[in-house]
Amino acid sequence: MLDQAIVDVALGLALLYVVLSLAASAITEWISAILGLRSKNLRTGVERLLGEDYAGKVYGHPLVGKLSRIGKMPSYIEPDTLSTALLDVLAHDEDGNPVLDLEGSATELVDRVDDGHALKPALRALTLRGAKTVDDLRREVAEWFDEGMTRVSGWYKRRAQLLILAIGAVVTVSANASTLHIARDLWTDETLRASVAELGEQAAEAAAVAGAEVPDLGAFPLGWEAEDVRAWSFLDWVARLFGWLITISAVSLGAPFWFDLLGKVANLRAAGGTRARTP
Repeated sequence: MLDQAIVDVALGLALLYVVLSLAASAITEWISAILGLRSKNLRTGVERLLGEDYAGKVYGHPLVGKLSRIGKMPSYIEPDTLSTALLDVLAHDEDGNPVLDLEGSATELVDRVDDGHALKPALRALTLRGAKTVDDLRREVAEWFDEGMTRVSGWYKRRAQLLILAIGAVVTVSANASTLHIARDLWTDETLRASVAELGEQAAEAAAVAGAEVPDLGAFPLGWEAEDVRAWSFLDWVARLFGWLITISAVSLGAPFWFDLLGKVANLRAAGGTRARTP
């Protein structure tokens, strides 16, 4: 029975973290879309590779411009599209008139870049890797962009993780979701523990069949209604803060992690129940 109680508490906490993680992720994606964080991050990455002037010209190229919605920059651009747009920009003058045959030499195209510009040595290094023709250079530049976009993706993930951490803190405190206090309530209240464990099993089964759905947290002891914060002692505040920090750290791991763990704990509970019923 003790083992079953521990599994039920773990199942309840995993369910709690699933729902809070889904909420934090949804809010993060909403804020990211509203603020255009992905597209701004991409633009910053392209500017670091090409410089602001050439990045502006590439973004103004029809190949890239058609990827944008009205008033918004694209959030993703294929490396091959970027490389083709850049070389086409280099092959035309400021008025858009062609000044160089794209079937010609890669070196001639690189020479179109100003001597003092940081882009020139980067492109020249690519010609030294074997890019003789413009088409060779286009492929080399596409690979270079692909490597750069991998770094850009890493930047966004780190920023998004910080954003999820901040939003997870807001969600956790707003819901008064202290891991320590919820675990205590689940441990001491057998009826609550059984109810929450059943919800956890149902959520795990639903996720396995139909994907990630938001379970109901109505059975959880969440919220501030019954809390008399004025009566809390210093140790109460320390315990509550520590419980919030545990929850925030758990939420930052993301919903996929907790859905996977929820399924494993649910399977463990089911296996325990099977053994308990065996004569």
